[in-house]
Amino acid sequence: MNPVVESLYYKSPVFLQNLAVSLMGLRLRAERYRPAGEEKLKELLISSQFTAEQMCAYQSEQFVQLARHAIYNTEFYRRWAKEQGISVSDIRSLADIKQFPVIEKNFIRENAALFKAGPRNVTAKPMTLFTSGTTGTPLSVFTDQDSRSEHYAFFSRLRSWYGVDPVARRATLFGRIIMPAVQKKPPFWRYDAAQKNLLMSSYHLKPENVIHYYNKLRTYQPQEIFSYPSSITRIAEFIVAEKLPPLPLKLLMTTAENLHEWQKTLLQQAFDAPIVNQYGCTEMAFFVSSLPDGSMRFHPEHGIAEVRTPSGEIAEQGEGELVVTGLVNYSMPVIRYAIGDTVTIGSANANGFPELVQVHGRKDDVIYMCDGTPVGRLDPIFKGGSGIRAAQILQDQSGAISLRLVPDETYTEQAGIDLRRELIKRVGDDLPIEIALVNEIAKEKNGKFKPVISNFKKGQ
Repeated sequence: MNPVVESLYYKSPVFLQNLAVSLMGLRLRAERYRPAGEEKLKELLISSQFTAEQMCAYQSEQFVQLARHAIYNTEFYRRWAKEQGISVSDIRSLADIKQFPVIEKNFIRENAALFKAGPRNVTAKPMTLFTSGTTGTPLSVFTDQDSRSEHYAFFSRLRSWYGVDPVARRATLFGRIIMPAVQKKPPFWRYDAAQKNLLMSSYHLKPENVIHYYNKLRTYQPQEIFSYPSSITRIAEFIVAEKLPPLPLKLLMTTAENLHEWQKTLLQQAFDAPIVNQYGCTEMAFFVSSLPDGSMRFHPEHGIAEVRTPSGEIAEQGEGELVVTGLVNYSMPVIRYAIGDTVTIGSANANGFPELVQVHGRKDDVIYMCDGTPVGRLDPIFKGGSGIRAAQILQDQSGAISLRLVPDETYTEQAGIDLRRELIKRVGDDLPIEIALVNEIAKEKNGKFKPVISNFKKGQ
């Protein structure tokens, strides 16, 4: 948000802030629920009843269309096909995916423009999204309104399995900044009337505030709560500890973080609702969710999932680095894209949905406010940033935070100031925060990069 606009927003009365949030929601609703998405939803409701053989045939057909589009319309795959002596007519089935190279995330991050293609529908407006991934360095994701709408059709199908409409009364707890971190009194939420969405702040879940969240949810009566696990668990802990009546919902969906078994158990005690976990990426290269039978599975119409084993072999099942081929985003087709997470993939069910047995990656530390309140995911502060090759947030035992940045040649002092400001919004201004420019950030012993490390001990 522009700093001037942000200042005006924060100084406005709550009803004007709700209006501003609703206007933004109107734009997002128009982007997410377009005719292309409605048609995709109809298609998905049919394909969810496919046999495994039918799903394989469907996936093969979709892969051929996307792969040929990539060769025709992206510089990377056009150049690759020419070097390999491959023509579009050589791509005839899913078996031909074996001809394509595995693309590393860093390569796409540094060469995103090589993967940019025009949308299938020329009237669909181009869009650019950003993701920090696991390095704190933004990755540009090119997409378009129709591809984005088709992506959201998978959420609509998922909700339909639990009797929830695509746009139903819901409450969300994510990384959005909707009020200053220093605010002490409720309301700690704003209402988006266009999407029937109560946006609740994840940064004000202090012990003394959680009762206000519970009371608001009890009176608001959402059909669905959609949240980071770390945020909604704070409310669940309070409900269970205080022996309050569980909140009834049609669906409680978590995303963006690992949902641990202890968290799921707590949520089941605090909410009278099915608990569903969703897993994906901003690149829209795959979509995973809990199914009504409780298993965690890839939605095969959204993407093709493989694993790269420690020996370098690419397999359909087993443990290794997740390698995905997206079938939805035609504006940035990625084939055999190694996203950096380590997973275990099991066999497919009778409808052709492969099981995600376990996600071994994505285990970030949590930063704490001065009073011990956990903040949760902080990678949104890096989205859309520039001038930074990598970043890491380090909190010492006293609570002091060091924002460690590896700058590139375009880095400016203002970029560091902006990042520090974004961090203050989330953790408050009562902790020391320094910007430290470094040449390199060391990886963990297992070779993984840890974007957040906290050694904070309350009371020291």
